[in-house]
Amino acid sequence: MSVIAVANQKGGVGKTTTVANLGAALSEQGYRVLLVDNDPQANLAITLGVTDPEILSPTLGDLLVERGHNLTRGHVADAIVRTPSRLDLLPANSRLSAAELALIGTIGREMIMRDLLAPEIAEYDFVVIDCLPSLGLLAINALAAADGVVIPVQADFLALQGLAQMLETVNAVRAKLNAGLTVLGAVLTMMDVRTAHARGVATMLREALIGQVRVFDAEIRAQVALKDCVQEGRSVLEYRAESQAAMAYRRLASEVIEALEPRPNPAMWAEPGSRTAEALEPAVALGIASALEQAPTAPPAEAEAMAPLSRFGAFLAGRDAWLGQQAR
Repeated sequence: MSVIAVANQKGGVGKTTTVANLGAALSEQGYRVLLVDNDPQANLAITLGVTDPEILSPTLGDLLVERGHNLTRGHVADAIVRTPSRLDLLPANSRLSAAELALIGTIGREMIMRDLLAPEIAEYDFVVIDCLPSLGLLAINALAAADGVVIPVQADFLALQGLAQMLETVNAVRAKLNAGLTVLGAVLTMMDVRTAHARGVATMLREALIGQVRVFDAEIRAQVALKDCVQEGRSVLEYRAESQAAMAYRRLASEVIEALEPRPNPAMWAEPGSRTAEALEPAVALGIASALEQAPTAPPAEAEAMAPLSRFGAFLAGRDAWLGQQAR
């Protein structure tokens, strides 16, 4: 069994879409999958066809509060619902916001979700957690409970800042809470291959992170089918099985399974506190800048589109103090 957190503190990068369709692709391959909605907005539940998450009880928020107060009335199995899209879901609703506030004064508050899930998830091959767009207590709980992290990155240069911050957070969680946490990879989402900007971001990201963080070959392109399937309350694999989006999520599922297999000691699997682990995010920043410096000269239109990326690369290269130095 593997617990996967899909996380990025930047909103609107496709986390919920990725969780729903990655879960559907894993289920299609015959794996037992539990999806966890770790966002008070309950977008995952709605995406999977649960029309009114507010009426559900118990939910993840209820269970977290009970566990934080050392109560054992509810269990994960009591809260799991079988969605219209035929996927198992541990739902959330607005009460999850209250749960985050209630846990602030709890001893061991960062580990509540891990302890909550542990007795129940042996029934599943994969547990995939949809994290809210923040780095608050709920997101830290998800990272503390996870074996690996998938980071959706929109093909936009501002989204790259979120990636750098996410990697810094992962290192902090590994050092303090969950030494076994690994970065499974980043996945490019909302790709509009018609634009030079998106193509430039994708190329720069892949070149900058070579040897540091895997960038999955699967790219999730912007497609109307991904919006329409939400309205239908189904995954894109069920709604339009032969679409480009469905095929991309099948490929992503295969790559995630591959990434979970044991592998030799690349940078992101270094021991917490080691020189390699501490240097991960500064190296990523310098890698982005280096990739931009070494890139071949682009045609005028491409060069104009890449100008903001060059500025962003220079910005990242100068942020060593911001990216990890303060943590030391």
